[in-house]
Amino acid sequence: MHRTFPTHDLSDDEFETLVAAICYHVLGTGIIVFATGPDGGRDGLFTGTASKFPSPAAPLAGKFIVQAKHTQNPAGSCADAIFGRILVGEHSKIAKLIATGELEHYLVFTNRKKPANDAITKEQALLALGLTSAHLLGAEQLRLWLTLHPEIWSKLGFDRFDAPLRIQVDDLTSVITAFHQTVSGTPPIGDGTDLTYVSKPKKNKINKLSDSYWEEIRTRSLPYFRTIEDFLKNPRNIDFREMYEDTADEIRRKLITKSPPFESFDDALTSIIDLVTTNNPSLNKRRRYASLFLHYMYYTCDIGQHANPLEAS
Repeated sequence: MHRTFPTHDLSDDEFETLVAAICYHVLGTGIIVFATGPDGGRDGLFTGTASKFPSPAAPLAGKFIVQAKHTQNPAGSCADAIFGRILVGEHSKIAKLIATGELEHYLVFTNRKKPANDAITKEQALLALGLTSAHLLGAEQLRLWLTLHPEIWSKLGFDRFDAPLRIQVDDLTSVITAFHQTVSGTPPIGDGTDLTYVSKPKKNKINKLSDSYWEEIRTRSLPYFRTIEDFLKNPRNIDFREMYEDTADEIRRKLITKSPPFESFDDALTSIIDLVTTNNPSLNKRRRYASLFLHYMYYTCDIGQHANPLEAS
């Protein structure tokens, strides 16, 4: 799985700091960063020959202005109308900086996705103002730079935002999608009371699952468990059953080896559910089904430590 850098979890100030650190690396040590506040169209500036931008073999030289445009929306795109308005709002500032001889190369860093055609259109609009070069650098470029130089991310302390464990989410996404298509519009079968596994009070105590989270599982998820079990046992769904088992096995192993461990299983389940659903458009309007399947894994002892099966009740 490709490493992700959750830049949408940063504050605006933290994102500006990240952009400055990247510019220190790709432009040079002469990058100047301005304090938070009215920026006159610039979050940072650099004058001279860039060390690595756009490449070490053919670096740009001149007067650079850097802008950081952060969003906390993981699905944000440069094609969004609101981002277009943000850029247009900078045009008059850019024109003024060009007129005063303070700007030749304009770099806009954003953690939004960057569709190619839309980016070209926006860059051309910036060039029409009289710039020598204009560069819209989106989430994909940020991820590439940070993947090649992860020390930038970690030295700023942003690795605290990294997912505490990583799993392959594609298989579980396929299982959830197929299950949703099967049961959509139909009520759950039974209340789950006919499912007999290990003693839940003992299992909850071993895994440090809180009473309130267990009550959430019991009242909201348990009624679906018989339907999930029937779905997974159906011979027509053997491929989905294998995907489910592979995912449960991966989660179980990674929870065992995670260091430091989660403080509670509430945190573990919440983190895994977020990991499965965040930036996953395939689960739009199906996010609650991720909770159902993770709760089912816990209930059936596919994940989590459990009491002696001989003591099941």
